Amino acid sequence: MWHGMGDNCCDPGTMGRLKTFVESAVPGIYVHNVMVGGSPAADTMHGYFGNVNDQVAQACDRLAAIPELQNGFNAIGFSQGSLFIRAATQRCADRLKVKTLVTMGGPHQGVASLPGCDVFSPTTDAGAFCRAAEAAIEAAAYSPFTRSSVVQAQYFKDPRAQTRYLAHNPFLPDVNNEREVKNETYKRALSSLRRLVLVRFTEDTVVEPRDSAWFSTYEPGNPPGPLVPLRAQAMYREDWLGLRALDESGRLVLAECPGQHMWFTDAWLKENVLDKYMYGDESGDESSPDAVKISVSR
Repeated sequence: MWHGMGDNCCDPGTMGRLKTFVESAVPGIYVHNVMVGGSPAADTMHGYFGNVNDQVAQACDRLAAIPELQNGFNAIGFSQGSLFIRAATQRCADRLKVKTLVTMGGPHQGVASLPGCDVFSPTTDAGAFCRAAEAAIEAAAYSPFTRSSVVQAQYFKDPRAQTRYLAHNPFLPDVNNEREVKNETYKRALSSLRRLVLVRFTEDTVVEPRDSAWFSTYEPGNPPGPLVPLRAQAMYREDWLGLRALDESGRLVLAECPGQHMWFTDAWLKENVLDKYMYGDESGDESSPDAVKISVSR
């Protein structure tokens, strides 16, 4: 599992607790939470600052060295961790054998405005990091320093500046295969998944647009055009990433969780993700209980 912004691998109230829950929900399972850097505190900081390409490469090296994962594994990403675990799946397919990939509120087509920092107190480390990232992106999203050191800038996709985005964003255009020369390895890696489950939060106000979780994106222009769903995009028609192949074979799932970004219960996760798509009976219906907020990640 790869956590989101403002969280870390091991916080006992969030990802550490979630790890324990999944272990209890699926007896005998091995669960690993991705950590970037040398400590949980560094992991939190790297959720805001650092080079995402380097972070993904580091995660690939660490995951590939874990004996329990050698024969393949299922993966879950939360918020921006969804985008990063997908990048690792695409870039490291020769070493990481991902079977089912589930992404929860992932900004797969980037964000057109900044993730909110209002949930973090400015007196906390998370609050300070978040506001510093906001300031840097607002000042110069595609400047050399910002685009290589502020994490959120590396998946910022301004529909009013499409040319600059493609030319200067160092991460998202590559991982989405938007460059003129396509990386066929990325397509093979995703299209070989057993299943790709994309979960959108129905009331999400953190990921803008919320349908980025389903690969929707704004039509480029100033002002931006309407939201373009995945199946109406060249990315899908020309199958840059293998998403069309997954869809046509019934292995692409566009799912929903009711409520705000990262608001879900343990029971919802077990019923609608673990049991339904990963480890249990996949014949259940699409209904789910109302979500309540738990602080997992952003």
